[in-house]
Amino acid sequence: MEDVLRDSGLDWTAVRPPKLTDKPLTATYRTAIGRNIPGGWSISRADVAQCMLRVLEQPETFRQAVGLAD
Repeated sequence: MEDVLRDSGLDWTAVRPPKLTDKPLTATYRTAIGRNIPGGWSISRADVAQCMLRVLEQPETFRQAVGLAD
C-alpha cells in the first residue's frame, strides 16, 4: 500500500503501529520516521489516534512512513 501512496503524487503520511490494544492513552509512545520501532510490540489505539493527529502538523513526516510503539 505504501508503494501506491509513494506513486500518487499526493501529500501523505503512513502510520505503522504494531499490535493494537484497548489500554488508555499514555502519550509516551516512541516514533521513528522511515522505519519501525525496534522492540515495539504493542500500542494503545488511543496513542495511535493521538500520534496520527500530531503528525499532520509535522512537515518532516509528509511523504513518509512513521513507525510507533510503546
